Amino acid sequence: MSSLQASTTKPGIKPVFHLRTDLSMAAHVDAALQLQSSLGTLCALEFMKAKGIPPQVTARVLGQPQKRRLRD
Repeated sequence: MSSLQASTTKPGIKPVFHLRTDLSMAAHVDAALQLQSSLGTLCALEFMKAKGIPPQVTARVLGQPQKRRLRD
């Protein structure tokens, strides 16, 4: 089970996909997303802090759903 993130530099250009390389972090992020949907963002935020997820990843995942990595 791997995840991808799409990124583009200009409108109209096909996205480039980046594979997740840290499967442990990926599992923690997936768990945090489940927490966010069931218990709320604050709970997910605290979980991600406790697991040592970098703040920029936490902000992107919890606050910018359009920038989340895609799932296979």
